Amino acid sequence: MSLRVDVLKAIDALVGPALCALLARRAARLDRRPAADPPRRILVIRPGGIGDAVLFIPMLRALRRRWPQARLELLVEARNAGVVAGTDLADEVLRYDRPLAGLRRVLSRSYDLVIDTEQYHRLSAVVACLTGAPRRIGFATNIRRRLLTTGVPYDQELYEVYSFLELAERATGEPAPFDPDSPFLVPDAASARFAEERLRPLADLPRVAIHPGASIPERRWPPERYGEVARMLAERGIGIVILGGPKDGPAAAVIARAVSDRPHINLSGQCTLPQAAAVVARVAVYLSADSGVLHLAYAVGTPTVHLFGPGVSSKWGPPGSRFRIIESGVPCSPCTRFGFTPPCCQGLRCMLDITPQRVFTAVMEQLETEGAIAGAAGADG
Repeated sequence: MSLRVDVLKAIDALVGPALCALLARRAARLDRRPAADPPRRILVIRPGGIGDAVLFIPMLRALRRRWPQARLELLVEARNAGVVAGTDLADEVLRYDRPLAGLRRVLSRSYDLVIDTEQYHRLSAVVACLTGAPRRIGFATNIRRRLLTTGVPYDQELYEVYSFLELAERATGEPAPFDPDSPFLVPDAASARFAEERLRPLADLPRVAIHPGASIPERRWPPERYGEVARMLAERGIGIVILGGPKDGPAAAVIARAVSDRPHINLSGQCTLPQAAAVVARVAVYLSADSGVLHLAYAVGTPTVHLFGPGVSSKWGPPGSRFRIIESGVPCSPCTRFGFTPPCCQGLRCMLDITPQRVFTAVMEQLETEGAIAGAAGADG
């Protein structure tokens, strides 16, 4: 049985602080135990969404480089497990949201090092403490710090890859280099074959992938506007690839209708996460708001145009020279703090003030820069 995300969050809010306080004395006793050096068995905990699971990949690679002989296990949720499927990132992947399977197995094992990559919620720190590991490293954002042997400060503005790499640096004692322009995820062979087959009808065209979804309504841009951008691109000979999760079908249909007489493929609801990564790896530019698949596009090295409103772009917007952020610049943006986005009282101006023409121009400029088209002379349409 899997626990839903909202149930996990409710449990954390209700009992998380009390459990942290209760276990703090146990944590102090564990701190006196010697830790194996080098560690033989490592557990990395990563609850949360797709984006976090993508952006902690460089941290996992840093651990692998430092301790290639160690057994590395991941504890993740159903919603982000697909990110690491088919990769060599871990020896075993267990489920955080399956108490009778994943959690029970984790708590029956002996770990030398546990790295808890959760930023705010407390239950993952509780799990780290209950493993009995003599080294427990994580973000010291609240009472959860009392259950860690090494609490790492969490910067609200620092790009998330660098935040995760700080955990790796505390664990290994070595700097963890990261090139923001280099891909760090390679789609598996089966997913690559899927993408090649599905994109074959657009094989002779430069392709732009559009994903209209986001995890919360405040981050979404209207599908009609994506449709307008798609239409302008299609009129200039660009093949349109529409992506989305199971809940994005209606928005994807709006975009598809806007380009119904032009070359396009609607893959919304038809891709696993590894398949979506392989698809975006085969397009010239990826367009979306602040979403999990945006981070997949960044990880595979596809240039992006991404729209930010409530989210902190320095924290979650891909860095590097091939990734372009569009923001409206309204005074109340960004409003997300400590992982929480408040209800908007400004009519979502931060997203709605971004015009289709501005987005279209940015995509055309990216296509030109990447050599996918000869020039963007018609971008001011």
